[in-house]
Amino acid sequence: MNRSVPPHPSAPPRPITGDEQAALLRIADALIPARGEDAAPSDIAEYQRHLELALAARDDAFGAVTRLAVVLGALDDGQLDRELRALHARADDGFQALSAIVCGAYLTVPEVRTRIGYPGQENRPPPFDQAAEEIMNGILDPVIARGSRYTPAP
Repeated sequence: MNRSVPPHPSAPPRPITGDEQAALLRIADALIPARGEDAAPSDIAEYQRHLELALAARDDAFGAVTRLAVVLGALDDGQLDRELRALHARADDGFQALSAIVCGAYLTVPEVRTRIGYPGQENRPPPFDQAAEEIMNGILDPVIARGSRYTPAP
């Protein structure tokens, strides 16, 4: 079967080491601390598997994220907090990928999704009236103006 879209990876490019795992969990807990009935990522049994799926999905950033995590994981709690804030303030690319992975993994855990009332991605096509209105408002005008483009499949 020839697919037009590659399959979703289900595992990171390589297994994460114990140091990387510990660092990623510390960072996740620092970014998403336990509050009230909301558990920190390290307290949720399924989180580790969802973290691996997120790392697999961002295999382009895997090396940079795991290297940054190990560096950050070696810091004490106060230093870790300050460095995360500094990386965020600088809009550091490594921090962007790291935070997207650890926080995204948290939000994909079914227990968390249920708790926050997020059903996940759903196919929710707009009602006919809304779709027609958007078309009439010119949402497709740039595509039509661009003209026809066709790329034959190999």
